[in-house]
Amino acid sequence: MDVAFVITELEPGGAERCLVKLALGLKQRGHQVNVISLAPKPGSGRDQLVRELNEQDVHPYFLGASSYLDFFRAKRKLNLLLSKLSPEVVQSFLFHANILCGKISKRANYKLIAGLRVSEPRRIRQWMLRFNRNQFCKTICVSHDVAAYAKQRLAFSADKLSVVSNGIDLNIFSKIPVATAKTLGLISLPPLLTFIGRLDMQKGVDLIANNAKTIMQGCPDHDIAIVGDGPSKRNLQRAITHAGLDERVHFYGYREDAASILKASELLLFPSRWEGMPNVVIEAMAARKTVVACPADGIRDLLSHDKRQIAEPHEWSRRVIDLALDPTACERIGEANYKVVAESYQLSQMISQYENLYRKTMETL
Repeated sequence: MDVAFVITELEPGGAERCLVKLALGLKQRGHQVNVISLAPKPGSGRDQLVRELNEQDVHPYFLGASSYLDFFRAKRKLNLLLSKLSPEVVQSFLFHANILCGKISKRANYKLIAGLRVSEPRRIRQWMLRFNRNQFCKTICVSHDVAAYAKQRLAFSADKLSVVSNGIDLNIFSKIPVATAKTLGLISLPPLLTFIGRLDMQKGVDLIANNAKTIMQGCPDHDIAIVGDGPSKRNLQRAITHAGLDERVHFYGYREDAASILKASELLLFPSRWEGMPNVVIEAMAARKTVVACPADGIRDLLSHDKRQIAEPHEWSRRVIDLALDPTACERIGEANYKVVAESYQLSQMISQYENLYRKTMETL
């Protein structure tokens, strides 16, 4: 089977990591794979996924789209490249890749399968997805919540929707070392309440800023670790400084060893407003950690076995404090989290589901 993956960019992120794992997993099973990024090649320090692909002899293509106009110019480049590669299946990931692939697929010889990774709240994007929905032979949703959104809000046909959750390789994950005080630039390692992700409104970082003082007062022995970059970083830093918490709230920026920091933490803070199937939550569960999340899409799929980990925004800081001060409960929840991941969110399961869907799509359409 010959599959071409098209994604908006290959900067480090949850969807991007999932695509790389899937592409390399299919290659190891004997399939031909190509990876195409609409955006330019990531710069040094943010090219981890590109390096992983190159190491396995999968050399990604970059179409150089970095602006609104570039996006439309990339249409011709993508069409020519796919004609040259002649894949049997094209799998698009993320909004821009879904739309661009939809625009060029009408007379194509390949089967186009879209990937919905999030319940997109922006109305213009919802309209564009509805407009292009008939170009997709199949749409793979990352969670049942996203599938319900696609059916109800985007008018996608139920018979063309499938759910394939993200997966993790527990063998590889278990070998990741635990971060130390030295690697985190600390004299000693306090119990850490850790956020990992992009610093923007979607991820709910304003809840961290607005509640940091309350959380730190309620958890006098804990510190907060913020791992990631984004447009809300300066506002978040200002709020932390204004609250007088600079010594207890640590900003680490983007880190390739984020999983190591997660393993050294007590809780994962995840107040995201909208999601699809957050990889960092799966990693926290694989690390036997408790999560304190808001009820975004995908969270209900992952944490339905113990809803103490889900709190509405107005209750979120109180839930953080309650769980942080109850290590016995956190240990029980962490073990339950690991069991759920081991049973339902293994990487090999995810790859097999994609593989089977591609085969069935080629056979029936």
